[in-house]
Amino acid sequence: MSAVEMRSPAAAKGQIPTGDELVARARALAPKLRERAVRAERERNIPLETVQEYIDAGMLRTLMPRRWGGYEHDHEVEFNIAIELGRSTCGSSAWCLNYLSDHACILAHFPDEAQHDVWGDGPDVCIATSAAPTGKAEVAPGGYRLNGKWSWCSGIRHSPWIMIGGLVHREGDHHPDMRLMAVPTSELAILDTWHCAGLRGTGSNTVQADNVFVPEHRSVSFSTLRDAHSPGSKLNTNPIYRTPFIAVHTYALLGPALGLARGAYEEFVQWTRQRYLTYTALAIAQHVPVQIKVAEIGAEIDAAELLARRCLATARHDYTGMTKETRTLLRRDFTYAMKMLVDAMEALVKISGSSGLLDDNPVQRCWRDVHAIGSHVVMNWDVPAENYGRMQFGLGLNEAYPMF
Repeated sequence: MSAVEMRSPAAAKGQIPTGDELVARARALAPKLRERAVRAERERNIPLETVQEYIDAGMLRTLMPRRWGGYEHDHEVEFNIAIELGRSTCGSSAWCLNYLSDHACILAHFPDEAQHDVWGDGPDVCIATSAAPTGKAEVAPGGYRLNGKWSWCSGIRHSPWIMIGGLVHREGDHHPDMRLMAVPTSELAILDTWHCAGLRGTGSNTVQADNVFVPEHRSVSFSTLRDAHSPGSKLNTNPIYRTPFIAVHTYALLGPALGLARGAYEEFVQWTRQRYLTYTALAIAQHVPVQIKVAEIGAEIDAAELLARRCLATARHDYTGMTKETRTLLRRDFTYAMKMLVDAMEALVKISGSSGLLDDNPVQRCWRDVHAIGSHVVMNWDVPAENYGRMQFGLGLNEAYPMF
């Protein structure tokens, strides 16, 4: 069975689960994801049965508009789901679900005709994304022509659709228009390029377009996503579709990372209760330096979560009237929380010893995956830090980073 043919039996009956129910379903799936973690890395792709279980649980519909069969839950529900999946220690599975679910929220910003193209035959559609405009987009009658390659397409082999970024140059414009375009995956070539130290099982391969036409209605300007004035936000009126894109959607990366850090921490504590210091009879759990480090690491993970939840609460309180100051604060705090999680994982690996680096130890997998997430461009600490500092001194945002 392909991803295109999958349908959610529960959702087909018109049932809308509560946020707590969806989180409980994610928690119940975590042991299965843990069992498949090594397989996902070996195959460099999420197993098909994992995707089917996500669909059966209704998780792809968490942020989808209700008029298309979705649930329109708050961003924090998706955040909580990602944490539970990440605690499985299979970062690739948590990453793909969170991204595929978040992409439904992004598609809701497109014109109505584009939403019909994707969801017209049913809502359980996986949508990949490669937003960086690495390929070439040219204006054509009625739309655009795409040529070139787009990388980092997580979950692409399970996705019948993908949203890819393109810089459009129009005569007379001082700056190119950066647009996101929805394209059927069947019109692209999938190149087997994903060989990576972290998030190995995400199948984040490259796609190639050769003179692919995209009609105008299947594109949206990033500026309308950034400023929350997209065509779709006028149709889908829930406040979650009126939030500045980068300022809020950074949580989609942070949730899996937080879950992974928690999962690795829990794994380490359980594992270390049975360990002894090499060449001694001293139990490692009785070693004071390790006890202190465990306290510090736990505090750092907790602090990252508190900071992230403050961001989500701020966004929820100010969905439709978010100022530049608030957007800049959210970007600062989301990325700093990610920085804290990377630091926590570094400390955890250091006290894990050589055994912590063995292939069958989940701690090293979580360490690699958290680093991979922290390397994502929207988690780059320097850019939001600079912009926050500039705003504090009344200098305004650095316009060299229009998306951030």
